[in-house]
Amino acid sequence: MLKKIIRMQFLLVLFQVVLLLGVSGCSKEKALSPTSQMQADLVKPSQTSSETSNTTGSPSYQKPIEVPVLYYHSVLLEEGNKVRMPPDQFEAQMIYLRDKGYESVSLGQLYQALYKGGDLPAKPVVITFDDGYEDNYTIAFPILKKYGFTASVFVVSSYINGEGFMSEPQLKELIANGWEIEGHTVSHPYLTQMDKQTVINELKHSKEQLEKVLGQPVNFFAYPYGDYNVDVAQAVKDTGYLMAFTTERGWVNPNLDEWHLQRVYCFTDMGLNEFSRRLQDPNY
Repeated sequence: MLKKIIRMQFLLVLFQVVLLLGVSGCSKEKALSPTSQMQADLVKPSQTSSETSNTTGSPSYQKPIEVPVLYYHSVLLEEGNKVRMPPDQFEAQMIYLRDKGYESVSLGQLYQALYKGGDLPAKPVVITFDDGYEDNYTIAFPILKKYGFTASVFVVSSYINGEGFMSEPQLKELIANGWEIEGHTVSHPYLTQMDKQTVINELKHSKEQLEKVLGQPVNFFAYPYGDYNVDVAQAVKDTGYLMAFTTERGWVNPNLDEWHLQRVYCFTDMGLNEFSRRLQDPNY
């Protein structure tokens, strides 16, 4: 009888030891190898406590569903020119974005969110300019900075330092303030009207020149005039760009591939009602 009691006590102790080992050791996640950890860090967006929760306790960051990518050209008053947005109208739009709680995100953040599993703010917006007009620096930049926004400029590389367009120092100052400078060809041609090698030269030489001037990678592209076809899109991809933007109407979403992303056109005298409508309807 005594032996039976001792045996039962021994089995009970053994069972407790097994449970203890299971909780403290086996339930831990397997550690990543250094290589795996590096890969995970590349695609994992950095987060702080302010990014994962707000003052109300609800998440302020989310997986992207649809994101408006606004596009402008020039911010300057010129009667009869629809692509030159008067500064007062542009500022009114930025005030609207601020008051409605929008946060500007970069093209890099958008790419990570759409295709690499990253997160975005609850109300993201991307602000872009085409061509590289000087007023993007002299007029748009101070307005955006005033309301806490940054933007991305698709620059025609041969226009740099030209009359009415941004200089190299201006481009570098924008980058220092969180802006992105991206590709828009060497000479702003209709790419579908060119032979394959000329298209490649336009894309490659522009990318190389911008990277030399800026000292950093140029990863994103906008089709001049929104002009593209299957071959042009493939050439953009082969050149090493990660995303390309059209002038087609709508918001971007994860169902679109990287080379056919839509944008929201902003033009002179569109009014705040129309601006608001385009920010509320992904298929405006």
